[in-house]
Amino acid sequence: MYHFSASLFNLPDSTMLKRLVFAAAVVLSLMRPGAAAEELVLVAPLNQVMPFAQFQQDKLTGGILKDLGDAIAQRLGRKIGFVSVASEQVSATLTAGKADGICYVRPFWIDGDFNWTRPLIPDAELVAAREGAPKIRSLADLRDRPVGTVSGYRYPRVEQVLGLRFQRSDSPSMEENLRRLLAGAVRYTVISQATLAWQMRQNKELKLRSDLVFASFSAQCAFSRRASIPFGDINHAINSLLDDGSVDEILARYR
Repeated sequence: MYHFSASLFNLPDSTMLKRLVFAAAVVLSLMRPGAAAEELVLVAPLNQVMPFAQFQQDKLTGGILKDLGDAIAQRLGRKIGFVSVASEQVSATLTAGKADGICYVRPFWIDGDFNWTRPLIPDAELVAAREGAPKIRSLADLRDRPVGTVSGYRYPRVEQVLGLRFQRSDSPSMEENLRRLLAGAVRYTVISQATLAWQMRQNKELKLRSDLVFASFSAQCAFSRRASIPFGDINHAINSLLDDGSVDEILARYR
């Protein structure tokens, strides 16, 4: 049986109320240190392009990643912050707790022990070609041919098929990768279906072909084990955005 001190109940009503309020505040602060000041901080990889990310002076200003981050933070009742980092720094940034999470990622794209959400962003990997280049009918057709790739990106399916005959031609970002393809530095590149579709819609003059879709997938969000907000809360917010159609509404803006 719990025992309450009689002296507490002998206090004047106003004093007793103040002490109860103070005690409740202390308990809450112990449960969630700094909760009122917490913000959700997400990684914005600098090698991404639209429709996923738009940067101005390395600051994320638009795209799916921003809209999705804004929606997650709003559902959590938090402010949102974005940390722009090179793709090679994503794992270290999350592992060290310098950011809470990242969206549009898959478990074998980054190293580390993270909390993973359910899939939420459908996409596919494909081979895009310059107009006039021989058509690619299978990944084996890329054997010994320079292929536009992005530094830090992993291409496990291509590596599995081509092995040592996969000739990567790395660019620092997908934007630069596309520029090199258009300039003729390479005749083929591996790119996401969403990215190619966006770029083709924005510039009708692009002379590119989608030769071969070789892997369909749904990307997830990964959250640091040292995230400032409990993963259960974050995951619940993301699940609610998926279940009520909010994620679909965000993706539809970029189709």
